[in-house]
Amino acid sequence: MTAVETACALCGLDCGRHPILRRFEQEDHAFCCAGCANVYTILSESGVLASGQDFRDTELYRESLKLGLISNPADQSEASGVPPDAETREIVLQVSGLWCTACAWLIEHSLRKERGVVSAEVSFVSDLAKVKYCPQYLPKDRILARIAALGYGAAEYQRQGVRIGDAKRDLLLRMGVAGFLWMNVMTLSTVLYVGYFEQIAESVRRYLPFVLMALATPAVFYSARPIVRLALNGLRNRVIRMETLLALGILTAYTSSAVEAFRHGRHFYFDTACAIVTLVLAGKVAEQSAKESAASGVAALYRTMPRKARLLMDGRERFVSVEALQPGTVFLVRPGERIPADGVVVEGRSDVDESVLTGESVPRFRTIGDGVICGGINGGSTLHVCATKVGMESTLAQIIQAVESAMGRRSHLERQVDRISRIFTPCVIVLALGTFASWMAALSPLPDALMRSISVLVIACPCALGIATPLAMANAIGAASRRHILVTDSQVLETVRKVDTVILDKTGTVTRGDFGVLEMAGDERMLPLVASLEAHSQHPLARAVCRWAESRALKITTVHEFAVREGKGISGIVSGRRIFAGNRSLCPQAPPDQLTKVVGQWEQLGHTVIYFGSDSEVSGALAFGDEIRPEASTLAAELKKQGIRTLLVSGDAGAATRWVGTRIGVDEVVAEAVPEQKASLVRSLQKRGNVVAMVGDGVNDSPSLAEADFGIALSSGTDIAIKAAPLVIPGSNLLSILAVFDLARKSLKVVRQNLFWAFFYNGIGIPLAAAGIINPILAAGAMVMSSLSVIYNSKRIR
Repeated sequence: MTAVETACALCGLDCGRHPILRRFEQEDHAFCCAGCANVYTILSESGVLASGQDFRDTELYRESLKLGLISNPADQSEASGVPPDAETREIVLQVSGLWCTACAWLIEHSLRKERGVVSAEVSFVSDLAKVKYCPQYLPKDRILARIAALGYGAAEYQRQGVRIGDAKRDLLLRMGVAGFLWMNVMTLSTVLYVGYFEQIAESVRRYLPFVLMALATPAVFYSARPIVRLALNGLRNRVIRMETLLALGILTAYTSSAVEAFRHGRHFYFDTACAIVTLVLAGKVAEQSAKESAASGVAALYRTMPRKARLLMDGRERFVSVEALQPGTVFLVRPGERIPADGVVVEGRSDVDESVLTGESVPRFRTIGDGVICGGINGGSTLHVCATKVGMESTLAQIIQAVESAMGRRSHLERQVDRISRIFTPCVIVLALGTFASWMAALSPLPDALMRSISVLVIACPCALGIATPLAMANAIGAASRRHILVTDSQVLETVRKVDTVILDKTGTVTRGDFGVLEMAGDERMLPLVASLEAHSQHPLARAVCRWAESRALKITTVHEFAVREGKGISGIVSGRRIFAGNRSLCPQAPPDQLTKVVGQWEQLGHTVIYFGSDSEVSGALAFGDEIRPEASTLAAELKKQGIRTLLVSGDAGAATRWVGTRIGVDEVVAEAVPEQKASLVRSLQKRGNVVAMVGDGVNDSPSLAEADFGIALSSGTDIAIKAAPLVIPGSNLLSILAVFDLARKSLKVVRQNLFWAFFYNGIGIPLAAAGIINPILAAGAMVMSSLSVIYNSKRIR
């Protein structure tokens, strides 16, 4: 096989010297690991891969690499036999019994084989499964039944926070039963141990092992049932997982002891079986607590979502469920109450605390025409609000969904660790068999050889390896959300450490974006026409002109053929004349010399300038003032200390942009750049080998935010651009960007520490177990300690 042919048929990575070969439709395919081979098998059986089609040439493959999923939801509708225009629904399920990331993997791919399932995504950390399906082909109950058939519990999620209590209580009960029986088995086994040194009654020696077996049986077949069930389900789905190792160890110790009891032998290990079950369950309880803690940020956000809305109907107030609200419904918010939906104030004025989203403790004054956010607290007087976004469409709900999605999405590092874990598990089984064979060949007693092979199985269980990455990433995302930093893609936590260039947008990012008209030069008779034109725009400069026109009582008239000239300005017909307002590039001819001289002076002071006039001439200009954020210079200085180059980019004139750039201390300034030019700048830097982070306001910077390796949207209120960037800072403090860099570095450091200790533990523990220095009980204890070290090390991120 040539070097080119050793690329994995699924993921495209090098298969190495010993590829896994599988035959599909009379043709051999090479895979880098058993996981890729199994996934390829599932995809082939479900019809996703057509005969002769290269998976790497499909959009499905490109999306799987981008999102960390195996299949692309957009393409999978066809693979599932669902027409593109068919009605689809999404159901969120609370799944119980997830013991490791392999559980999530198994459920995802089993569901995707069902006809009618468009996409499936399972989060190991939050125990949530999101399934998009077509009810015409697949009833909801069949999805629940499919998950139940795999050995997991599933119930429809009520979106009231992450609920892990039932699963944790079940684990605690099973652990308590196993621990109680273990103590009793250990106590009674003392009698048999004494028999090795002095004579005991024959009846005791003959029948006591059956008493021990009776005590151990509930521990093995009740307490260890989740372990055994998951191991069997994995084997049915051709997956060897960590539960397989544990089940082999427990059942081998129990079965060999039972055989010895019926043979009236002398070697019994019922206490070993009970000890392994107890210690493994203790580790799982600790893991469950860690998952609950990692997901606490999402639960806290859910608790801020109101459940009721106050309506005024027939002169009387009544409460209705927030699900009953529709866009356009007017609801009341009394002082101290949370706002149940996004909306616009239609009556009243009050201070509103929006710290649940922005992190800023200072309330914001809201009056008629101002927007308010779901979850905000009304602090002053009663507000009448017209709902615009309700239920799961509200800003707060979208943020919660984005955080859940990020916690459930696997990073590149996590996928690599999963792949190693899937290869590692069958290797351990082979190693345990080799240990048993070696000791038997060395004429060691059968019980000793058996116990040493069991020790290898138990101590090598990759529990710590499986949770090392997802638990650290989940804690990092939770820590970010508690700082009001929204991470919508965990992949960015890996990207941050590679960033060497940061592009800062000027207006609304480095500056506050709260403009005011400072001066005017030119024909004042044009001002009512310009104000009428600007009234149709949502740009911060347009709003400043409208406020200024209102203060001067200028008359607003009708505008026809209004048009936005991207990156330049606006134009339209007002009172029969075509009027424009924008930057220098929109002017039909060169401005008068006197006006140019005045504008130059304004720009030297850092003012933003727009020209106005008609098709035939430039009539005047307006100067706008905008305050630089005080923390902008600190941000630029700290990034420089970290060796990161900074650029300031703006659509404003060169002089004004350079003035701001000099004040904050960036390395380079790019002025008069339209949105596409900003995106082009990002691409050109990437072609030079730079890893680029783009910081923008999430509105007109969307192209460059999407183009950058790491997009950061700095937004607030209802303008939060969740889809504009993988990371959103709802507040207005630029120093949160530094917090993101610090958090990413810390999380990756913790991940590396977790992986090091997981591998180090196995590297030391397996040889000791194979040599007989560590018995199965100590092996189970060491396995639990390795998991605990990963759990508590991950908690340090918080």
